[in-house]
Amino acid sequence: MKFFYQSIIIVLSSLILSCGSYKPKFISEENPTPATVTNSEIEKRIYLVGDAGYAPENETSLALKAFEKLISKSNTKEDHLIFLGDNIYDNGLPAKGHKDRKQAEHRLEIQLDAAKKFDGEALFIPGNHDWYSNGVKGLKRQEEYVEDALDDNEAFQPENGCPVENISLSDNIELLVLDTQWYIADWDKYPTINDDCDIKTRKGFFLEVEDKLKDNNDKTVVIAMHHPAYTYGLHGGYYNFNKHIFAANNNIPLPGIASLVTLIRSQGGVSPQDRYNNRYNELMRRLITLASGNDKVIFASGHEHTLQYIEIESLRQIVSGSGAKRAPVNLGKGAKFVSGEQGFAVLDIYKNGGSRVTFYDASTGEPTQVYTTEVFPADKEYDVSTLPDEFPDTIKASVYEKEETEKSEGYEWFWGDHYRYLYGTELEVPVMTLEDFEMGFTIERKGGGHQTRSLRLVDSKGRNFALRALKKSAVQFLQSVAFKDTYVEEDFEETLTEEAILDFYTSSHPYAAFVVPKLSDALGIYHTNPFLFYMPKHKALGKYNEEFGDELYFIEERPDDGFLDVESFGKPDAIESTSDVLENLRADEKYRMDEPAFIRARLFDMILGDWDRHQDQWRWSRFDISDDEKIYRPIPRDRDQVFSKYDGALLDFMKLLIPGTKQFQEYNEDFKDYKWINLAGIKIDRTFTQTSGKEVWLEQARFIAENLSDEVIEEAFDQLPPEVQNEDSEEIKRMLKSRRGKLVAFAGKYFDHLTKLVVLTATDKDDHIEIERGDHFTEVSISRIKDGKVQPPFKTRRIEHKKTKEIWVYGLDDDDNIVVKGRPNDPIRVRIIGGQNNDTYTIENGRRVKVYDHKTKPNTLVRKGGANINFTDNYRYNIYRYDKYIDGVTSFFPGVGFNPDDGMKVGITISSADRGFKNDPFQVKHTLSGGYFFATQGFDIQYTGEFANVLNNWNVLAGARITSENFTRNFFGFGNETTNEDDELGMDYNRVKTAIRSAKTGVVKDGHYGSRIEITAELETIEVEPTDDRFIAQEIADPAFFDDRKYFGIVDVTYSYSGYDTKVVPTRGMFFKVKSGVTMNMQDSERTFGYIQPSMEFYNSITRNRKLVLRSQVQGQFNIGDSFEFYQAAVLGANTGLRGYRTERFSGESALAFSADLRYSLFKFNTGLLPLKLNVFGGYDYGRVWLDEENSNTWHDSVGGGIIVNAIDTLSGQFGLFNSDDGLRFSFGFGLSL
Repeated sequence: MKFFYQSIIIVLSSLILSCGSYKPKFISEENPTPATVTNSEIEKRIYLVGDAGYAPENETSLALKAFEKLISKSNTKEDHLIFLGDNIYDNGLPAKGHKDRKQAEHRLEIQLDAAKKFDGEALFIPGNHDWYSNGVKGLKRQEEYVEDALDDNEAFQPENGCPVENISLSDNIELLVLDTQWYIADWDKYPTINDDCDIKTRKGFFLEVEDKLKDNNDKTVVIAMHHPAYTYGLHGGYYNFNKHIFAANNNIPLPGIASLVTLIRSQGGVSPQDRYNNRYNELMRRLITLASGNDKVIFASGHEHTLQYIEIESLRQIVSGSGAKRAPVNLGKGAKFVSGEQGFAVLDIYKNGGSRVTFYDASTGEPTQVYTTEVFPADKEYDVSTLPDEFPDTIKASVYEKEETEKSEGYEWFWGDHYRYLYGTELEVPVMTLEDFEMGFTIERKGGGHQTRSLRLVDSKGRNFALRALKKSAVQFLQSVAFKDTYVEEDFEETLTEEAILDFYTSSHPYAAFVVPKLSDALGIYHTNPFLFYMPKHKALGKYNEEFGDELYFIEERPDDGFLDVESFGKPDAIESTSDVLENLRADEKYRMDEPAFIRARLFDMILGDWDRHQDQWRWSRFDISDDEKIYRPIPRDRDQVFSKYDGALLDFMKLLIPGTKQFQEYNEDFKDYKWINLAGIKIDRTFTQTSGKEVWLEQARFIAENLSDEVIEEAFDQLPPEVQNEDSEEIKRMLKSRRGKLVAFAGKYFDHLTKLVVLTATDKDDHIEIERGDHFTEVSISRIKDGKVQPPFKTRRIEHKKTKEIWVYGLDDDDNIVVKGRPNDPIRVRIIGGQNNDTYTIENGRRVKVYDHKTKPNTLVRKGGANINFTDNYRYNIYRYDKYIDGVTSFFPGVGFNPDDGMKVGITISSADRGFKNDPFQVKHTLSGGYFFATQGFDIQYTGEFANVLNNWNVLAGARITSENFTRNFFGFGNETTNEDDELGMDYNRVKTAIRSAKTGVVKDGHYGSRIEITAELETIEVEPTDDRFIAQEIADPAFFDDRKYFGIVDVTYSYSGYDTKVVPTRGMFFKVKSGVTMNMQDSERTFGYIQPSMEFYNSITRNRKLVLRSQVQGQFNIGDSFEFYQAAVLGANTGLRGYRTERFSGESALAFSADLRYSLFKFNTGLLPLKLNVFGGYDYGRVWLDEENSNTWHDSVGGGIIVNAIDTLSGQFGLFNSDDGLRFSFGFGLSL
């Protein structure tokens, strides 16, 4: 009992330690304002004022008073002022005539007055409170108000309620403005969200941020966003002490309840505005990972009404949110300075690359400098003085050192032979420096590929080129593909994993790209023109000598408008990106894709075995035929995967486990699989071949087969370096010729696969969509409506029923007229998605027709015709996404463990999700899990199926469970003081063989921010075996109990909430779950009882560096009524609160247990394979059960500890050793996520 009270004291102490205060705090009290270390000239000065929209009536805030006094003494003409959101409390800018409009205008006007006194450029960004006036509509009102007041159309960013805007402040400084509330918001509440934005998905947001960061990776990047990535104020879980006395905002002291409320708010992230709320945390983890790839990124935020400066690894966080309010704050991990008083910050960025931040306290209305420090030091120049000026004309070089490619036969069998030897083969190639090229190259920046190490070059004409190293980066690949939410590049350097991936890269032919141009010319397919050479480290590389030089490279064009005169790009009128093409195709029908040309290019990919054909692997030549007709033709690029050779026993095995790996194919004379080779390309295939039938595909296949002659192939392979023109290249030629003869048949098969789903899109203008359905076909035609008249169709498609399962027709924006005709006997399922504005539906026969459109926006239903009408504001349903991932995805989670009750146990969970149309995040999800327990030779198999949004926003559940007859649980009798005699009688004595069969159904709803509610009905049957020499046979004397299976009907409701900073080893978080229901014996309805099973768990970091964490948990079960069987009792044991005891050790009517762990993160170390984090913990458990007829005051406890290991959230394991009155109990478990 004493230890339990000590645990309570520790919990309360940790809460008090996390209390914040208002006074300034410094990490170094002796030197709170360290001297500036740079004396360079300031390139840009940025004033940061946040949350300034809470001024008293007819007054301004202290912070704005101080700000105006500071700038009155300064020349701010070249400076920038950023208001960091929450510009108007409490609910943004309401419409004119609203009762709060006058107050809102005043609170905005005082900021605008300050901006008008500022001679430089002022910028307002939105915060969460600015969204509270009708979302995007309120933002647009505020945007218009600000821009009119300042006479500046760029003064409010991002515009139109969109999420991202980048502003170049100079050649060396980039400002990236993010609307973080856009990400956090519940989009279903804002039907017009993203209507005027290019970015329409959260995935698209991250891709845009990633691109902007990569484009500016040599600059200082300031990311201005309302919500901070790091914070130690109220939203970060730091409250003042009063919150432990007074709950909410009242003056009634409730010390215990107040602390619980504070604990829930501070650790649980229950508000979407709190840092560790699920959605907020999801956003920041990804932004932190992306930003960590740059050298100099500064987050500038408000949200917290505090001043904070935080350094975490390579990132810097400035919080300047006390522009009108004050709030408590504390020093947390990486914090150098914090203050809860009103104030603002000034960021200086110097011409030498260094930067400094200064914080001003405004509590007296005067600008008092309270803290200043260096943010980033000045750039270090690479010493090029020792580099030579002269180099040989040629050199012999290879991609890898020869010894890196020499492997044993066993290694090659297991890992694959690949093209490994080619990477170690020396080639004689020209030596070139940047000055040796006639184009006059300068380096723009480092490239940002997922694998390729590259530099962006600009020639004297302003044209862009890519300089690519043939040796790729393994850690870049791991970071971008496998670990998107955790920065791992440094962790994987010099590991076996890095070596394995570098070896895996040898599956790609290193020089195949040089064969492609000649083949492309013969087929009329556009292409880039790579040139191979060796580049030494030299003076013109400057600072890039650190990472580049002394290896093989190739250089090629980066297709854009600088190459409009290049023959291999078709001499077009413009060259555009895929995103530009997609935008134009939906904007106006005058833009169209040359579908036969695209199909030819895609079939060419397939004959080459080039499976990596996602959207960024293309550029597009645009030909302006007339003002009303503009045609796009493709420029394929990045030919890394041509003739690839993915072999080896390991990969063959992985293909059985992980379907996605099937796209890694071994090039041979046959087309192995039309599905997996096109996994990356199928999305743009559907998008850019909307009107083409099977004959077009066959015609283009025949064209390739006829024009890709033996002579062309021979000439193309002559472009390979002489050293690799050998028997392997001859074999590739033979396989290429073989595939040529099979291409027509393969094209037909792929078309049949592709056409299982047909997606057709209209435009963002008024369109007439006519769908005519026959018994054997469906024909869709799309026309423009101009001046109220339907124009001739600009898009038609006749779809045969034999192959197509579904048709999706998107009206997109503006007012569309959709007509469905025909009365077929067995029609294809048609989904019609109206999009924005008032769409009109006339459906003659709605059989197998589903319509989706906005619920809160006007639509006109002229005739329903029996169609399934879904007027809903579900954003995922109403938005068109060309890259919607509709195919299934399968995940495997194997595990192994041990405990004394089960012995060794092995298990696996297989989850298969069909994304389909609903895609939220799945349409149907099947989960099958199984475990085998060696000590009892028992097994347990469970299935759960979840079907999305069957009942409005509720998913339907289905489940089943089956165990073997010797599947066991323990029973020691009823009561709080039962004995355990396994030392004398053995472990089997208290084991009960229990065969379980069950089936259930129900509904479930997942909230956006971490909550989940389930309502289920279950039928369960249980049969208990009366083993003669065991406790169960003595405890239950009635033999009739064992004669028949017992059948139970169960109805229950479960609510849960979870929110963690990281799921595997949390340092802050909360889990809450309560399950309540009724169980009825179907053979004896009087034996019915109810139950409540609550559980609550918290994680509190105790130390500033977050290494010492307190985990506290309370859990219980309370049966209502005593008509339950022993296996339905409230139990405590190893898995239910008392880790030092056997499972199901105590059984009663009610059970309650408390647990507390102190966890310490020791260190992170490199195993050579994976980076591991090692944590140790000590724990204490305390609990008991109750039984009506028993008089017991005993509380049971257990004490112990263990080790937790985690390998970047992929491999996790735990070892535990706990002691109790039953003795020592050792257990461990490991799990792997694939």
